[in-house]
Amino acid sequence: MTVAELARVYRNDRVAARAVEGSALVVVLDKRELHRLNGVGARVWELCDGRNVAEICDQVQEEFDVERAQAMADLTAFIETMEAVGALRVEGP
Repeated sequence: MTVAELARVYRNDRVAARAVEGSALVVVLDKRELHRLNGVGARVWELCDGRNVAEICDQVQEEFDVERAQAMADLTAFIETMEAVGALRVEGP
């Protein structure tokens, strides 16, 4: 499933996260799984506060000087992966 650009992305309430030296640690409490995010992943994690995918992509593109197509491909892969493990939820189209 591909995440639509207008879909809104939220962090799951049953997740604990902490920034650590330019990265982030995300614990999915119900599964007792730990995920370590690199600097870009940590920033995307922060941006998953109800913004839509297009807004997150715009911010990533601006902050990390990456082409939109690449930013969108990487972002949707990240969101799909984190949704699959229960760390994020996606609402909307």
